[in-house]
Amino acid sequence: MKLVAGLAMIALLGACGNDKSGPNPMVSAIGAMAKDSVAKVKSRKSGGKSGGKTVSVEERRAALEKAGKPILRVSSATLGQTGFLTILDAKGDVLTWKTPDGATFSQRDGVLIQTRGLGPDLMSAQAPSVGQLLRPGTSYQRIYYFLGGDDQGTRRTYDCSTVIVGKESIEVLGRSHHATHVTEQCERPLGKLTNDYWIEGTTIRKSRQWVSGAIGYIDFERVID
Repeated sequence: MKLVAGLAMIALLGACGNDKSGPNPMVSAIGAMAKDSVAKVKSRKSGGKSGGKTVSVEERRAALEKAGKPILRVSSATLGQTGFLTILDAKGDVLTWKTPDGATFSQRDGVLIQTRGLGPDLMSAQAPSVGQLLRPGTSYQRIYYFLGGDDQGTRRTYDCSTVIVGKESIEVLGRSHHATHVTEQCERPLGKLTNDYWIEGTTIRKSRQWVSGAIGYIDFERVID
């Protein structure tokens, strides 16, 4: 039910910030998803019987495209949330995406470098470029910076390299994409992590990236450019 509540809240907050000139396509799309999610929950509780209409993936995409804005889908198993984000700020190759409740994710060409509003945030990161990710076998350091409970900064330094898994066909909200699957393997004396990227041309279309010890991994999908 967290997802349903989250979608409903997105629709509500979006409506509050909307002008009176007409329906907001983003709000309509998210509202439809919320209704669909509620219908599925009711269907499961009633043994599969539901009189509600299911919203197709194509209808969801079409509604989001009407908004005319880039859309990023973010999913966190730890937080139990999935949401569709729009751009708050753009500075050079860094895009900052915002949730309706104020949490933000900053990415440099699709690689996560900062979060805010999650609680155990990633304060900043020294991270590879898309070009580095596409050069297998190249060694580099990745550095994560965090803020501890005593407001003291901490850092984790990893030695990393990439492996190109190969070409794969992926689906992002009903749209097929041909991408190169790259894994970023990072190690340090106290642990290791692996980030996955599906790169289409120079665009990271889909990824699974580590944020922090408390949050773990978050999945990102660039739904609409």
